[in-house]
Amino acid sequence: MKKKYWLSLVVLLVGICAVLFTYFNTNYQATIAVITHVEQLDDVKVKDQYDDTDHEITQQLTLRVLNHQHQGKNYTLKNTYEKSQLQDQKYHQYQRVFVQIRRNQVSISNVKRDWVIVLIIFTLALLMMILIGNKAWLVLASLILNSVIFYAVIRFDIQKNGAGTITIYSLAAIIFATVSFLLYQGIHQKMLAMLTSTIVALLLSFGLSYLIMRLTNEKGITYMAVEYATQSPRSLFIGQTLLGVLGAVMDESTDIVSSLSEIIYHNPRITGQQLWQSGRAIGQEIMGPLINVLFLIFMADALPMTILYLRNNNAIAYTFEYTLSLGVLQSLISAIGIVLTVPTATLCAYYFLVKREASK
Repeated sequence: MKKKYWLSLVVLLVGICAVLFTYFNTNYQATIAVITHVEQLDDVKVKDQYDDTDHEITQQLTLRVLNHQHQGKNYTLKNTYEKSQLQDQKYHQYQRVFVQIRRNQVSISNVKRDWVIVLIIFTLALLMMILIGNKAWLVLASLILNSVIFYAVIRFDIQKNGAGTITIYSLAAIIFATVSFLLYQGIHQKMLAMLTSTIVALLLSFGLSYLIMRLTNEKGITYMAVEYATQSPRSLFIGQTLLGVLGAVMDESTDIVSSLSEIIYHNPRITGQQLWQSGRAIGQEIMGPLINVLFLIFMADALPMTILYLRNNNAIAYTFEYTLSLGVLQSLISAIGIVLTVPTATLCAYYFLVKREASK
């Protein structure tokens, strides 16, 4: 506990220093300014052609430039934004922004948010250190390594321009799972049971879903609804689905195998039938909440566009087709994976933790 306390304190101090350094750092190619004063000039109620009301607010901002040739100079500008802040935003005092200065006129190009990212990263590291101790470094290492792998997969996918998507993302999912389990669990029978059940459930669920899609000629799937598609929308959807199913089955497989390993530890003479019943009971407790969580995640991601479509007088059927249909399909495929994980995790736990131990 004492070691954990000191490690947490070190992470806290390093995090505070990193956040402060990032916030005050001005060593950028772009010009940075700090907003020193904000004054609200006007607040007008406005309506659009659909009779929706909003408030158009005008601010007068005073900025002081912090770097490059205009360092130390003060500028004023007006910022007009709507209260909904859909396409514009409100600025606050002491906020740091990237600006462009032309002919003694200043304009804000973006808000300086890198210090917020650093704050979130160190908050995560601190919470993990407090809750799980030394293993927090293994979790962070797996996150960093998986991020590197993910970037490499994206670059490879871009080079292939959407060709061989199933192979690329299936192999990527297997690599993600292997790296995560190896770093956090180490090599032992329980880890092998988790990894095997994850891979088997992933391939079975996606394979079954893809077979159904092919048999129905993928009718009713609106791939055009994939946002910001710069290559085949179908290939992007398949990649999204594979990674989404992986997250679901990894979570459930870990829970079931860990629970069954504890049962086996306390009752080494447990029979296969008893273990099967225990696995089913655990799965029944997990499946419902996990399916609902995934469904809500997919729906929450589509919520802004759904509201935007409906507010622009689009029909419910049209809105569903272009904003929610792919999320619902991904939820269904993930749900299939969640259901199939129960028997695969139970069978893998029996094979690796009971049968192989008994044969030694």
